[in-house]
Amino acid sequence: MEWNEEKAQEIVQKHKNRFSIKLSLQIIRVFVLILILFSVYKMALEIVYDGSKFGKRTEFYQKLAVDWTDPELKGGLGVSHSNEITSFFTQKITFPLEKRIGKTEFVESELTLTKPLITAFSTVSINGNISYDKWNNRFSFDLPINPQNGKILEGQDSPDVWKTLDMVHEGNVANLAFSLDDYYTPKEISELLSNYDLDILWMPIYMGELQNFTEGGWGGGTATMSLTLQWGLTGGREMHEDFKGGSLIHVLDEETIEESERIMLENMDAMLASNKRLAERLLNTEYLQERADYLREEGFKAYGAVVTGPVKELLKLQELDEVRSVQLGEIKHWNWVED
Repeated sequence: MEWNEEKAQEIVQKHKNRFSIKLSLQIIRVFVLILILFSVYKMALEIVYDGSKFGKRTEFYQKLAVDWTDPELKGGLGVSHSNEITSFFTQKITFPLEKRIGKTEFVESELTLTKPLITAFSTVSINGNISYDKWNNRFSFDLPINPQNGKILEGQDSPDVWKTLDMVHEGNVANLAFSLDDYYTPKEISELLSNYDLDILWMPIYMGELQNFTEGGWGGGTATMSLTLQWGLTGGREMHEDFKGGSLIHVLDEETIEESERIMLENMDAMLASNKRLAERLLNTEYLQERADYLREEGFKAYGAVVTGPVKELLKLQELDEVRSVQLGEIKHWNWVED
């Protein structure tokens, strides 16, 4: 066979093409293998996550954070169907936020917690808005006494609230928030309201702020003071040990107050014992231990309440000299029936 440069180039090209095909096939095989391994890893991670307590516990902590720091909203009972973990160990949990007006729970918005492996980078968004501040556009409560100097504080008169309620048709229900002239036990507040056909949803609780520790600051004038980061007592939320089921108290009354106080302290202790850093991140506090210690040593001292009921029944609260700084919440059509 006669050898020349052209034949040499043909042979080189032929082997080059074969090598290129083999290389391409090898790359495809490696890519498919990586894809299979990644799918197996993702599936195994999800199975382990779904079968563990980690995601359910994080969701439970987030719902407690809403319960204790938002006077109007609650997460529902049970475990969300949208609780997942990404390949990089980021938990993404979404659940609806409910507001009770009258005897009905209305879905108000949707909360999404994104918790990466490093807890400090966790974020909470409401309806997709990550800049949402859950302490804005909500009820606030005036302290009866200045914790820094013991001076008695005055409340703010709210005559427009009573005028508005008086003009609302009696076939409606509404939410109302008010502060009180002194500290009372939650049971005393329940007794104070026992003659009115109303449900108590939330009570602001003093936990030693501005006296034992300072965070979040306060607002007000020369004769008023309200904490920026308000905490309160609401119906107790419990979960089973496996976090797959539990119970939720919807209203505070003489039968449920002591149980709700006990549940709140037990949940605080459990959070401190299992994952203090995560709990404090979700609760936006650095003093969870101090708050729990204060409640255990000094007891629950409430200075207001959020109540719901028929508008004409809410109007009757004008009779109480202890009530001040009244704020009106949402109004809905009549849904008031006996539980």
